[in-house]
Amino acid sequence: MVSTAADRSRSKIPLAARRLDAAKLLKAQFAPDRVALVKPLNVGLVAERAAEKHGRVPIYLDQPFTWDPEQRVELDYVEFATLIDQMAAVMKAAGVKRWDRVVIVKTPNYDIQALAWAAARIGAIPALLSARLDPDIINILLERLQGKFLITDPEVAKYARLDGERLRHLGMTAIADIDGGIPVADLWGGRIPAPSPLKDDEPMMITHTSSTTGVSKLADACAKGVTYNSLMESIFPGFHTPGDLFASAISHVHIRAAITQAASFSRGTPLLGIAKPDNETMLRLLPQYRPTILESHPNNFMGWETLIDDPSEPFSSIRLYFNSFDAMHPRTIQAMLDASKRKFPVWLQCYGMTETEVVSVRPYTRGSFARLKGRDLRSVGWEVPGIRARIADPETGKRRSDQSQPGMIQVKTPSRAMSFIGTPEKFAERRHGKWFDTGDWGRRGRLGQIEILDRIADRIEGVESCLWIEDVLLERIPNAEEIVVVPDEQGKPVPVVCMRDGKPLDPEVWRSASAGITGLGVPLEVTPDDLQRTATVKARRYLLTEMIKHRDNGGLEAVEQEIVLRDGA
Repeated sequence: MVSTAADRSRSKIPLAARRLDAAKLLKAQFAPDRVALVKPLNVGLVAERAAEKHGRVPIYLDQPFTWDPEQRVELDYVEFATLIDQMAAVMKAAGVKRWDRVVIVKTPNYDIQALAWAAARIGAIPALLSARLDPDIINILLERLQGKFLITDPEVAKYARLDGERLRHLGMTAIADIDGGIPVADLWGGRIPAPSPLKDDEPMMITHTSSTTGVSKLADACAKGVTYNSLMESIFPGFHTPGDLFASAISHVHIRAAITQAASFSRGTPLLGIAKPDNETMLRLLPQYRPTILESHPNNFMGWETLIDDPSEPFSSIRLYFNSFDAMHPRTIQAMLDASKRKFPVWLQCYGMTETEVVSVRPYTRGSFARLKGRDLRSVGWEVPGIRARIADPETGKRRSDQSQPGMIQVKTPSRAMSFIGTPEKFAERRHGKWFDTGDWGRRGRLGQIEILDRIADRIEGVESCLWIEDVLLERIPNAEEIVVVPDEQGKPVPVVCMRDGKPLDPEVWRSASAGITGLGVPLEVTPDDLQRTATVKARRYLLTEMIKHRDNGGLEAVEQEIVLRDGA
């Protein structure tokens, strides 16, 4: 294995070294060296195949894998695959068997997918939970999962109240240095087991939905579905190449992380794994490694707007921005495209969710965005090949004859989740034959693109789109970190405003910004912590509504626990 000290010489990357001209990009799209994804490939086998095919492609980290004995912040494909083999041996030594559910809930780190891939390699089913969920929600999901093994750490175990007594109640064995657990170090160094993944149409991984509307749902995905989305990403024009550096700053417990890592490994793309995407980390890593592709959540990008004017020019090397999980606010797209020093930077807006994986993509350049500004603000583009979407009547669940009329967005995709663990009735409610309700309200645009107007659970009677109002207000209030429009107890739209640097919202600025938007209630000003974010950095809108209801008598502290822990829509 290569030591961290030896790797340091390769980590200072000059900006010029990250330049890829159009000819190189085009040539890379037809490079024959790739891990085949045409047929389903279990994630438990991806790292090994990539190491054999591509060799020592670099992987840079913002922090070491918590279970890596050498505590390296720079790895390569071979070392990554070796760590997976070694962790699979640890799990085997702990007693993990085929079909056992192995729950992984630990301090956020890029190592989470490696743990999941190790479990899948030996035929177990990894279930990934975010450590950012409420402790009570974590425990509700643990009850539903009925897993046999738990991988965690002392900090998260204390936060989630997972002591020895609780583990005995759950019937779980902890592979962790906690009360009643088995430390990884005690099991390290055993015989590497032969791979024995489950079949392509059997459960491969369980991940959870965001908790924006209540307690998350648990969706199981199979190799067939994840591989399809990974294939589509790996062949997308101008995306992954061996000459790029892909910086991933997303929630690594999400199914999206499995998809994009598999696509990257397929193409031999160097990686920068970021688990803690705060300003300090980004200003340290981006100027050091100079990534060419950057993926994150919309709210992370919004927060990074404050970094654009830093002398280190952290976004200067980015040729491709990629956001998933939510529609992106136009203000942020414009700011990030302008921050790149590339001639033709591109923004890819991706629409998808845990239940369906990727659905559609919308590309923007500086020029196309400028031409479209003020129009198509809620557009998330067109369907990925092999995936179909339609606008359906909420009463009948059938396709609307006029697809430009707002309705439920339904999707037909080979990557649909198999079921919801613990709440199968909720999954059945959203199925319409081969079509599946996304939970979003939208329409088709004039060019056939999908336009997202609102989550169905967050719709306000008489308001065409709360998300559109948020876009307009953010454009008019540049110092706002985030604005979320939710209904109050009378169903009236109320903006929840979070300003940057703790500064209050100026009344004159508000009057000017809200001009022409009728029916808005008095804004509620909050701190970033009050937004009650999910693992994918979304605001938990239903809790903001409760804050508004109780704004005069304690805010969120006055909300009853059964409301906080209601089942999500």
